Amino acid sequence: MTEFTEITRNKSRFRSACKDMSLKQLKSMANHLSEFIEKRAQEEVALAEQAAKKHKEKQAILTSIAKAGLTPEDFFATDLPKIKKPRKPVAPQYRIKDAQGLKHEWSGRGRTPKAFELYFNNGGSKNSCRI
Repeated sequence: MTEFTEITRNKSRFRSACKDMSLKQLKSMANHLSEFIEKRAQEEVALAEQAAKKHKEKQAILTSIAKAGLTPEDFFATDLPKIKKPRKPVAPQYRIKDAQGLKHEWSGRGRTPKAFELYFNNGGSKNSCRI
């Protein structure tokens, strides 16, 4: 909450904050506040009217759907699983031979394989094993 709302919610704090204000300043503040309250009331009435109109339109649509022998679930299937596209394999970009003569290939994506980690820790660079 802001300091203003804390002061206005407590009667004694509000009196204390306003004690140095003149009558003219207090009346001006009261006028501004009453204008603000009036605008807010009009906005809330408009929002309530919009909500009522929206509700009425929803009910009309649901009634039409029911007359056609359908349900809202017929339009919005929620039980369908998401279909994931299979990813194409990525061509390897790096190749090394380890001490035992085994070839290791890596696309450069994801976690670094242990063989490449060992190679890089022993002074090898990515550029030296690039295909």
